[in-house]
Amino acid sequence: VMRGVPLLAVVLAVSVLSGCSEDLFDAESDLVIMNESVCNLTIFVDGREAFVVRGGSDRTLDDIGPGRHVIEALDEHGNLVERRTIDLASGEDYYWFIYDC
Repeated sequence: VMRGVPLLAVVLAVSVLSGCSEDLFDAESDLVIMNESVCNLTIFVDGREAFVVRGGSDRTLDDIGPGRHVIEALDEHGNLVERRTIDLASGEDYYWFIYDC
């Protein structure tokens, strides 16, 4: 009975690690917008429209890639709410909290 315990521990460890390995070794650089304002905002990345994020919600743009990026939030009338320049390493995510519009 005791001989099976180490084997079971190894199998469980490998299962847990293989399930988590995707997150541990994620090489994508994601942009996560947390819109805490009451306004719907249109998000632009490097001059291109990415998506609209509704007031009080969040959206993610998967794998914008490493390097320098300009991100902008515009209100429903096309007015610039905020602009940021970010520089991402490979696998680094950026969380942008927007509180006002």
